Formats: sequence, C-alpha cells, structure tokens
Amino acid sequence: MKELDYNFYCNKNKTDKGDQIPNGNGYAKFYQPFFEKIRFSCENILEIGIDNGYSLMTNYEFFEKSKILGLDIKNCTRFDNDRITTKILDQGNLQELESFVEYCDSNNVSFDFILDDGSHDVIHQQLTFGKFFKLVKPGGFYIIEDLGTSYFSLGESLYGYKQTQEKINSNTINFLNQRPFSSFWINEEDTEFINLNVDFVSIFDKTNGNLSYSTDFKCTNNYPIRSITSIIKRVS
Repeated sequence: MKELDYNFYCNKNKTDKGDQIPNGNGYAKFYQPFFEKIRFSCENILEIGIDNGYSLMTNYEFFEKSKILGLDIKNCTRFDNDRITTKILDQGNLQELESFVEYCDSNNVSFDFILDDGSHDVIHQQLTFGKFFKLVKPGGFYIIEDLGTSYFSLGESLYGYKQTQEKINSNTINFLNQRPFSSFWINEEDTEFINLNVDFVSIFDKTNGNLSYSTDFKCTNNYPIRSITSIIKRVS
C-alpha cells in the first residue's frame, strides 16, 4: 500500500530522495526496509540541511509520532510546527558541533536516526559524523547522503566549498570502506567510539544519468556523477 511506502511520501513532497522529480536520486526505496521497521516507534529524528523543507515534511508525515529537529546554516523557523523544530548550525564549525552535542547531552536527547543532507562537503561529512554518531540511539542509524561529492574533480565547487587534493585522497567513501575507521577530521576519542559501535555500513550507489545536474559537476577521470547514500547502524 502506498501509505506505507516511504517513496510515496518523498514523491508527494517533491524531495529528491524519491524517484519521480527530475532530480530524483531514488534513495527512498533503499531506506524503506530500515524505516518501515521503526515507523511507529521512532521518537526523535535529526536532519542536517533543510533547504526547502521537503524532507522535513516527508518525515513529519511518514513518522507520525516522531519529533524532528532540523539544523541548517540559515534560519528555517518558517518550517517549525507541533513536531518540527529548527536551529541554526554550521556543520563545518567544530565548536558549534560540540556545543550541540553538549546541548543534547544536558537535555538527555538522542535520535533514532540522523540524516546528513547538509553541505555535502567531504570534511563536513566526516567532522559531523565524528561528533554526532554518539547521539544515535543504540540500534539506530546515521545516514550520509549525496556521497557523489567524494569523486568530484580537483577544484570542483558545491555551495562554495571547493574540492581539494586532501579531500580527494581522504574522501567519505574511502572513510566508510576502510577498517578500522580513521579520518584526519575525527579525533582519537571519537574514532575509538566509532570503531567500537558501528554495527554495519550499507551503501546505495546508483548510476543516474537522468539527473538534471548530471553534467554540471566533473568527477575524477571524467566518471559520471552518481546517486550515492549510506546507512551506518549503531550496535544495539
């Protein structure tokens, strides 16, 4: 039934996680087996990157009992309602990330899943994961979307963040695939926590030549842009 289908709500709300709009990445069908199990038990969701609010509304409708906290570098309080709250946060700012963790710890807040759909910058993805993974409930999920930026060519830019050789060499795809986990941008304490608490990593990687922006970004070796996301499960 379409009411139980996460992809239905993504398409309804025109988020690119679905598969119908011109920029549809098809992530929703990958998420479905994970999300359907927690749909009615999910209490808290954290979304990083709000943009037009389509994803917030999708999760608001699908996870009917969940409170949703959205973080964005811009003020997005226009999306606040009975279960959605938004705050300003720059995920590239280590102090702001640490302050948010302290806020969650002091208020005993943890999340059934965290979804990073923010800047898509390689450093920001790993920096945020290093600080926020501990905020995921045991058995919960951490999602990093739009990992295609890991393959951007030198100098390619998205949202003002340029690809560097350091980012190419230590991209987020490499980080998720290597064992033990290790990153220039994650300190020793957080790295140890990650290595002890990651149950599994599942990566969705799909060619998507129909994307309207498929020719807008150059990738290493002229490789075509792909729709890539990931689910990292914390041990129960």
